[in-house]
Formats: sequence, structure tokens, C-alpha cells
Amino acid sequence: DIEELNDADNRSYVDSRGSFSTISEGLPPIPYYPPSLPPPPSPAMVTLPFYFNFNIRQSNNQAPSPPQLFSRKSQRLRIGLMLMLGLYVIVSMRLNLSMAVVCMVNSTAFPSTARADLLSHPGPGGEGQPQCQRNAEDMASQGYNGTLLWSPQMQSILFSATFYGSLATISVSGMIADKFGPKAILGGAALVYIVVTLATPLLSQHSYLAYFISRLVMGIAEGFVFPCLGSMAGRWFPPDERSTMAAIYTSGNQLAASLSSIISAGICSSPLGWPAIFYLFGAMGIVWLVGWCIVATNVPDENPFISVRETLYLREVIQRKKKVGRIPWRAMLRSSPIYACLSAQFAFNFTATIMQGFLPTYFRDELLLPLGQNGLYTTIPFISQLVTKNIISIVADKLKQKKLLKPTQCAVLFQTISSFGAAISMMCLATLPSCERPWLAAVFLALYGAFFSAGIPGFFTSLLSIAPQYSGTMTSVGMTAGSIANVLGPMWLSLVMLMKTRYTWPIVFFTGGLLNIVAGIIFYCFGDGKILNY
Repeated sequence: DIEELNDADNRSYVDSRGSFSTISEGLPPIPYYPPSLPPPPSPAMVTLPFYFNFNIRQSNNQAPSPPQLFSRKSQRLRIGLMLMLGLYVIVSMRLNLSMAVVCMVNSTAFPSTARADLLSHPGPGGEGQPQCQRNAEDMASQGYNGTLLWSPQMQSILFSATFYGSLATISVSGMIADKFGPKAILGGAALVYIVVTLATPLLSQHSYLAYFISRLVMGIAEGFVFPCLGSMAGRWFPPDERSTMAAIYTSGNQLAASLSSIISAGICSSPLGWPAIFYLFGAMGIVWLVGWCIVATNVPDENPFISVRETLYLREVIQRKKKVGRIPWRAMLRSSPIYACLSAQFAFNFTATIMQGFLPTYFRDELLLPLGQNGLYTTIPFISQLVTKNIISIVADKLKQKKLLKPTQCAVLFQTISSFGAAISMMCLATLPSCERPWLAAVFLALYGAFFSAGIPGFFTSLLSIAPQYSGTMTSVGMTAGSIANVLGPMWLSLVMLMKTRYTWPIVFFTGGLLNIVAGIIFYCFGDGKILNY
């Protein structure tokens, strides 16, 4: 009943049931079509045992058909969602200070230029005609009744502390993530955030210096966050899905900036008080960290929850070296597309730092909004980003998949829209809103968020695509420029505040707009979206 076949590596046979098998492998038999039977329809499909839940086309060297991204079985989607939730809790633990500080500090002890003992803004007829007024009692009744004696400059230093800390690690964190794997490193960074956040109520009331040092430590951990995200993206997300997945996992930024503002404002005005803000977000960080340890792996091949079909697909389409060799620093430093990405990253982070860290202060001091409206207005640009970035990124990936745009054309187009659109929105924000027309600020912040989102399929995708095997390192290089901007943004704001001018916020917003214009011109001339030779 057995017809023996000659095989160089294994002793194979076809039994009387018409099934092909190999003795050395001991696998269940695979259906075999004898020569006497008519051939199966072309292309032939070979049915493998149930634990190989995919089909292979015979006599065809095509890659396995891509498993659907938006499917409950998609493990790469689960990884993207875990990255999004991780970024949400991490950024929330950093940003909750921006809303909490307006409840923590004594807002009347250090009056800004926009408000003295009696807050007023000049009306259209001149400086002698007050347009808006608010006294110290009004501020207390509106929720700004903290006790900590931190000046605006001291507050700015606290916001900058995390960025100072990140400068110490951001330049090497990407290489570490690429070499040792991003899973454990990202989890360790999150653990540092959790500890510092839970200790904030005690440290901030005990000593300003102690709290500043804890924020520095948080910044050291922050230097590892985005390079780890970039390293995970390079390992898990195919090139034609990177804009979509980058939009999904970076949505954690916008979720943090929007939801944390609303949650923090509500807790501030509740009997729980501002310490509950830090306890809540610290607890959320613990929950995410447990889930991350269970679900995530450094590469698809190590993941116990992924299907074989998805594993083979990712193995086929993601170009990676088995071992990361020496990083081509000389070629990188002579590459104009990298400098185009760095210029865009600098402008991106400068404006993002101002928006994320100081919008509550702008609404309190410039537009004189009460605490409840302050929280709602602060969420507007981030909700706008959250909605538009995912739509724009899906459109960008579809344009590339259908070959309507090449990767470079796509990156340059969307980054140009992002840079110039954000610049115009910021300049309008600097000149048109007032305490009598705060709704104009809402309009221009929404437009800013929409244009800002186009940077995801622009420079952000470019940074992940030009050297995917060094994606962690490339993200680290980009975030180095971003961290410098993160430090310079609050420093510039503090310097303008020291000038004691009524035009503090117009100057700051115009600066952000000009930086975006310069970055847009540079990226239009030198930006790239394809894999570079090195």
C-alpha cells in the first residue's frame, strides 16, 4: 500500500488513502492528488492541518495574503491599542500637573501682567475703557483657590523638569530599545511614572525642590517612551499600515490632553481636592502596566496570542535584520531627509508643549475663563486632533496602497498641509480672540488641531520609514530635537512673561507659527518617505 519516494532530506511516502506525509516530521497527512485524478482548480490550494489556519498558493511566490488589520483576531491592532493606552496613561501622569496647578497654587499671590489686584483688559476704545474685569474673590469662587506659593516662573520650571530629564537619556534610549527590546524598557519607564505620580501630593506640599527632583526623574524615564514606541512600530506594523497605526497609538497623546483636563478640572472643584487627581492616574497606570506585561512581546514570533497567518505575513512584509549591526551615523548625519524630519519635530514639540502645558494658564489669565470652562476649552485642540488624525492617516495609507501617491509625495503633501495650516491657526489665535470673544479661541484651536494632525502621515511616518531596522534609533534622534524644543518652549514663555507686556501670549503663539512655517519649507524641499540606501 505504500509507494516510497526518494527525498534528499526526509523519507516521504504516499499511503493508500492518497495522503502525503514525512516520517521524520510525524505531521498528520496532507491530501495528495494522484496523477490519475484531474488536477484541482488553479491556483491549487493545499489544506494544512487545523493548527495551520492559513492557505498557501502552490507554484506562486506571492506573499501571504494580509490578514485584516481591523479585526478582533488582529494582534498587531491589539499591540497598537495597548501602545495608545500606555501613551494615554503616561502622558496623563505628566500633563495632569498643567490643570492641577491652577488649583494647587495661590493664584492671587503672583498676579500676572494680564491681571493685577483688579483684572481688566482694554476695550476697543482704548486702555482707559475696561473690557473684562475680575477680582480676587471672583477667582476663588471660580475654583482658583490653591495654597502653594509657586510663582509663574517656578511653575514653568516644574513643567520643564521632565524635559530636562529626558535630555539625559533620549539620545541613547532608541539604541537600547533596538538592542534589548522595547517591552521591558517601556514597562520600566511607566513604573517610574506611576511611583512619582502617586508621591506627588506628599512631595509637592513638603518641598518644592523635592518635587522638582521627582519631575526630573520622571523625565529621565520619559526619554525612553517614544523611542520604545518607535521600536515597537518598526517590529509590528507593515509599511503600508504605519500611518494608520501611528495615528492610532499616538492618539494616546490627545486622549491624555483632553480627558485628563476634564477629569482634573472636575476633581479640582470637588470635595476630593487636587491630590485625588494624582492618585487616580497613578492607579490607571498600574492597571495598564499589568495588561502590557501580559499582552505585549518584542516581536510577533514571540507572541502567544498571534495567529500563524499573521505571523507569516508580518515576517514577510517587515524588513528587519536578524541582528542590528553598527548604526550608520555618518550616513545619517549627511542625510538631508533626517534634518527635514528634525526641523518638523522641533516645531511640532515646541507648539505641542505650549498647548499641552500652558493652555489652562492662557485661559485663566488671558481670557479670564472660570475653572469649568477652562477644562472644556483646553480639550478642544486635542479632541480635534484625535478625530482628524485617524481619518487623515487612513486616507494617506489608502493613497499609498492604491499607488496614487508615492511614499515621499504622501509625506511631503501632508506635512506641508500640517505646517502651514497650524502656523496660520496659531497666528489667528494670537490676534483675534479676547475675553469677550473666547469662542474664537475655540474655533482656531480646533483648526490648529486638525492641521496639526496631518503631521502624522507627514514627518512622523517619514521618520519610521526611512530606516525601519533602526526605527528606535531614528525615533530617539527625532525626540532629541523634540526634547530641546520641549525645554525651550517653557523657557521662552517665562522670558516673555518677565518682559511684563500685555502681548505675552500673542508673542508666544506667533513664535510657534513662524517655527512651523520654517519647518514646512524645509520638509517640502528635503523631506522623504522611502527607505534610504544606508
